[in-house]
Amino acid sequence: MIKKYGQNFLINKNIINTIITEININKNSEILEIGPGDGALTKEIIKKNPKKFIAVEIDKNLKNNLEKYFNNYNHKLIIDNSLYFNEKKYFQDNYQIISNLPYNISLALLTKWIHEVEYKPYPSKMILMFQKEVAERILAKPNSKKYGRITVIASAFFKINKILNVDKKNFFPVPKVDSAILVFEKLKKGKIKFNEIKFLEQISFELFNNRRKYLKKKIKKLFSEKIIEKYSLNQFFFQRAENLSIDIFYKLAILLKKEKL
Repeated sequence: MIKKYGQNFLINKNIINTIITEININKNSEILEIGPGDGALTKEIIKKNPKKFIAVEIDKNLKNNLEKYFNNYNHKLIIDNSLYFNEKKYFQDNYQIISNLPYNISLALLTKWIHEVEYKPYPSKMILMFQKEVAERILAKPNSKKYGRITVIASAFFKINKILNVDKKNFFPVPKVDSAILVFEKLKKGKIKFNEIKFLEQISFELFNNRRKYLKKKIKKLFSEKIIEKYSLNQFFFQRAENLSIDIFYKLAILLKKEKL
């Protein structure tokens, strides 16, 4: 176990069973597990005999212990950094992701997977465990301090629900914070087109930067007077980013695309 990898292994079998039940593995399932660790989830996934199972672990010291579970030709353990792992190289059909995410890279991984929904194969469902505070940010509602960029961006392509809070005592070693398990199910139709995501990222970055400030100067920086007048963007001048609904962010991203063309 190496400290820099942020490893905290789940030891509560009831929680493990809840995760396995939620992912609903069958003979046609293609599963990606990030950070199998000590194999607590891994061995339960393999019992369900999915069509394909790839487990990606960064810590090579865990390899010998994990390899004993991988006897099926279509089940592979790969020692790699999940941030740079190429999912599309290993999957032919849409796949599901299951992970007790390392706290230190959880949002970076989520952002990476959001960017992979454009082309098949893509993650159709993800069951991910986050630090509880991060999970609250992902699920936050407008007019709250936790509402921010990741709320807006993740919701553009996924329906997101929390299935369980997980007390820190259910891990070894015991982390400093509690966790929560979120389920991400890919929307049949995204709230924006995928080629508009870079505009959503830009608009959310600009508007949530110095989030306590009113939006007047920010909107004038992003949009021409013509666009501001045509779409009555002055109605947002004396609001803050946290006051805007998610749908308004999507509309602003589409307008920003028009502005740039």
